[in-house]
Amino acid sequence: MQISGSDYLDYDIAMEVANGLIESRENANFGLLVACGVNMGLRISDLLTISYEDLQKKTFVVKEKKTGKKRKVVANSAVLEAVGKMPDTAQKELGGKCFTSNKGTVYSPQHVNRLLKKYFDDVEGLKISSHSMRKGFGRRYYDKKEAEGKDGIPKLQMQFNHSTPFVTLRYIGVTQKDSDDMYDDVL
Repeated sequence: MQISGSDYLDYDIAMEVANGLIESRENANFGLLVACGVNMGLRISDLLTISYEDLQKKTFVVKEKKTGKKRKVVANSAVLEAVGKMPDTAQKELGGKCFTSNKGTVYSPQHVNRLLKKYFDDVEGLKISSHSMRKGFGRRYYDKKEAEGKDGIPKLQMQFNHSTPFVTLRYIGVTQKDSDDMYDDVL
């Protein structure tokens, strides 16, 4: 049973594309959105509310649209580096919304999905949507904790407001095959 029809977006690929879009100025705002998406683990509805003023504070609070709960968010060094590469605009200088189109309006979730498909269409066999960035954040955290011999699932479960660890594992794309591999790892 799937929680969402999308796959997780690999962190390294996402950051490579994000930095490329920012540095080339092809679509810097969208590049920053991808960098924030895979580094903050927010739902797209919450991600789109972020302003440059928020990011300059490094730590800020968002009120989650889905749950109504307030949540503390930290802009890590990867996000701050991406912000530092952004072109100087009135939007940036005045602390306005980060994720706006050329028309000056905040991206819609549907537009974000179209842009994700445009810039990540070469990732074979994956179903990419705005949810993929949040899942990518979770998968990156899980993999890093696993490499350290630690269990990252309790923190992710809390971060994602999931009811069980199983739901969280399924959400970040840990499959039965991943579980089956543990038998070979014992040898």
